[in-house]
Amino acid sequence: MRSTGRQRREEALPSADVRRGTVDETFVAARLRELVCEDEAALNRRAVWRAEGICEVIAHTRRHPEIYTVGEAPDDVDHAVRAAVFDLSLRLQTSEDEVRRLICTADTARESLPLLWDRARSGLAPMRFVDAAVGSALRLRARVGATEEQQDYAAEATALIDRASAEWALSLPLTAFRRRLKTLTERLDPAPAEERHVRGLADRRVVVEDAEDGMSWIMALVPTVKAVAIRRRLTSSAKHLQKDRREGRTRDQIRSDLLSDWLCGVGTTTAVKTTVFVTVPVGLLAGECTGLAGDAGGAAGLARLVPGEALNPITALDQAQLVGHGPIDPLTARQAFLDAPAFRRVITDPVHGVVLDMDRRTYRPTKAQRDWLVLRHGTCARDGCTRLALDADLDHECMWAHGGRTDVGNLRPLCPADHVRSHRTRIRYRSRPERSVEVVMPTGFRTTVPPPF
Repeated sequence: MRSTGRQRREEALPSADVRRGTVDETFVAARLRELVCEDEAALNRRAVWRAEGICEVIAHTRRHPEIYTVGEAPDDVDHAVRAAVFDLSLRLQTSEDEVRRLICTADTARESLPLLWDRARSGLAPMRFVDAAVGSALRLRARVGATEEQQDYAAEATALIDRASAEWALSLPLTAFRRRLKTLTERLDPAPAEERHVRGLADRRVVVEDAEDGMSWIMALVPTVKAVAIRRRLTSSAKHLQKDRREGRTRDQIRSDLLSDWLCGVGTTTAVKTTVFVTVPVGLLAGECTGLAGDAGGAAGLARLVPGEALNPITALDQAQLVGHGPIDPLTARQAFLDAPAFRRVITDPVHGVVLDMDRRTYRPTKAQRDWLVLRHGTCARDGCTRLALDADLDHECMWAHGGRTDVGNLRPLCPADHVRSHRTRIRYRSRPERSVEVVMPTGFRTTVPPPF
């Protein structure tokens, strides 16, 4: 059979699967080259540029503390540097700890890891690699009072970390880079195991991290021996309870319940006695408030919220609130009310839902005023600060020495750091009509009111 011209053209072309594979592979390869060779290098250089810029700002502030401070006190330089770090954190929308970390990383890398820092400046090493290497360099640096021999060894060990890191950064992924770096650092660290354990012990701490659905993770950095003992005691007690009660809880659930009860001292003379503000509407206790997430009729409750209007612990009268954290479910709220050894009734304006306050003429706020401000603000009043108002200082907007009165219209909760800055630096804290606090920097930056939620 003779083939037609159309058949001959189709036979000359590769199959659809072959064409698709070739095109797809070419496209993916091109995109990968762009991402790895161009975008990643540009991001790396940008990160280094930002870290160096932050260091320059701090160095300039040390030379000219008058930018941020008001007097000539001996500690003005320290207060000015802290104010500059605060200024940078607001502008970069990050934490002050993150700014300090960047300063430490850049200063240490430029001084002790020049080869790796050059890699980062050229875009060949991400800042994550620099962070890891800086941790090793700080671990190996000579201690205060070290002998000349110890100082020489620390310098040689750090130089070896620098050469190895600069080489590994070109070819290893971050996990492998950290593994090799950890092994090398362990070999170079001249301190005995006992001394290293003491160093690690100094970092012990407890971290609480919010999760979803009214839950939180509580984590503690403790010695391994104690961690194993805690786990064994929890497991042994959980096994015993499972045999005795048959409650249907899993062993993991029992261990979690036991840990929280032990830490709170439930059933002992050392039971936790602290103040936690939980606002529970009376209607919720009577079963009348059903407009909450998880309740029947939740849509009706949600429909009452006005778009663009802030959800305030005082105005959200149909929701129970863990003040400073947010809403809690009705079941938890009722249980908190039943478990509380004492409770306080808060009288509110039935129209606006505003807690009625009293004008006071003394310098020190009353307990009722403090409680009212905690309920109203929940957290530090400054824009973006999440520290609890329960632990804050009550600041007079118009200073008492300048004629300011101790009433709720002149008081605002500021966390200790913000309270110190408001008095020791040129940073201005201005209260808005709704009592949120705007920060005005001497450098011209102003915070904005958070969007309503």
